[in-house]
Amino acid sequence: MTSTNENLNNIQEITSTDEIYAYDVNFQQSILRNRPWLQNYFKRCKISALALLKLVIHARSGGTLEVMGMLLGKIDGENMIIMDSFALPVEGTGIIFNY
Repeated sequence: MTSTNENLNNIQEITSTDEIYAYDVNFQQSILRNRPWLQNYFKRCKISALALLKLVIHARSGGTLEVMGMLLGKIDGENMIIMDSFALPVEGTGIIFNY
């Protein structure tokens, strides 16, 4: 059995890794105003395991057809951080889609 102090330390360690989910409205708005992606700006793309798993399952379910989806995330300096992905319910090949 662990002591209360050890449990508190574990909780503090966990919350420090959750910092990626903090959302600063002013910082994100300043990035959107400056539009740094118009140049060769982003150096890395980080994707969560959940988003990657959902993306692969969706891609495999499409078989030989194209699949389409959306990525949800944020910008952190020169990094794009993808936290989730969503499959879009469309079928198509080329540029013709059935909604």
